[in-house]
Amino acid sequence: MSKIKDELIATGDWSEEQAQLAVEFNFECAYCDKNLISSVDSHREWQTDHIVPSSANGKDIPENYALSCRTCNTIKHIWNPLEAYTGKGAPSKNELIKIARSYVHTVRAKEQSDLDKYLKIIAQYS
Repeated sequence: MSKIKDELIATGDWSEEQAQLAVEFNFECAYCDKNLISSVDSHREWQTDHIVPSSANGKDIPENYALSCRTCNTIKHIWNPLEAYTGKGAPSKNELIKIARSYVHTVRAKEQSDLDKYLKIIAQYS
């Protein structure tokens, strides 16, 4: 994977941080697994997320970064997974991502349910 990272950086279009994040998360959103290089539309959704938000004193360091699609980042952007952590000691990056994934999936499911309701109403008049 380090060869991929090096070649991406060599294009001049990728920073070391972007390439590292891409490889670490296999070019997929950490929260919904969306492939962020499958199309131009997907790639345009690429965002770097602070796992612990800056507003909650999350640091600007690679250990606090996750690759995210725009939708998941919008859902999670100020929500702090530390508030839902119930373990002992400091949580790992993977533990925080797992907590955030659960939160994002719950919110997305509610939004999908709402959308299904709207589509049902609209379908009655189509």
